[in-house]
Amino acid sequence: MTLSLVEVFGYCASALIAYSLTRSSILKLRWFNLFGSSSFCIYGIIIGAFPVALLNGFIAMTNVFFLRRILLHVEDNFAVLSVRRPSNYVDFFLDYHQKEINELFPRFLRRSHDQHREYFFLTEGTDVVGVVSGYRTADEGFIIDFDFVVPAYRDFRLGRFVIGEGREMVNKFHFAYLGAKADSVEHERYLQTLGFVPGPRGIWALPSDSDAANKGA
Repeated sequence: MTLSLVEVFGYCASALIAYSLTRSSILKLRWFNLFGSSSFCIYGIIIGAFPVALLNGFIAMTNVFFLRRILLHVEDNFAVLSVRRPSNYVDFFLDYHQKEINELFPRFLRRSHDQHREYFFLTEGTDVVGVVSGYRTADEGFIIDFDFVVPAYRDFRLGRFVIGEGREMVNKFHFAYLGAKADSVEHERYLQTLGFVPGPRGIWALPSDSDAANKGA
């Protein structure tokens, strides 16, 4: 059986929609679903299946709506909250994600109860989607050595908003600067993606903060 180009196009559109549903990242799910539904809308028009075209056109517009909100209104979706330990919820979150935390931050759990350590919840709406932790420095900076988010939010938007170019932690908690310590190769790649550069004593910092971070380490 030989498939026509229109049929191949339809199968490809279907495959994109199916593939989108396997993405753990909400952003990737929306993008792939947008491409798939848009393509399937065109396919429906070509073959004259207008109910198919209308449904997928609606799905495509829905994806555009949510992508616009995700990409252009980050500050309306995400927040950073300081939390104190002992905290039942911090303990629950760390225990629930313990296996993955040990893979990404192999040294963290052994020192997670240090009395000088501070914790911050990363939230979307009222849902906790991540935890940041680290130490204050003598010159009012803050060094992060733990930055964990659940898989659906690992598209760097939250990281850029909180510790990257959005500087939400600096602005909200009035730190003089932020530095970071990488606990794994994956963490180093993450910091590089956010624009951090390595410096002396293993402290990573944004270029604008690098001198202060290295001085305060």
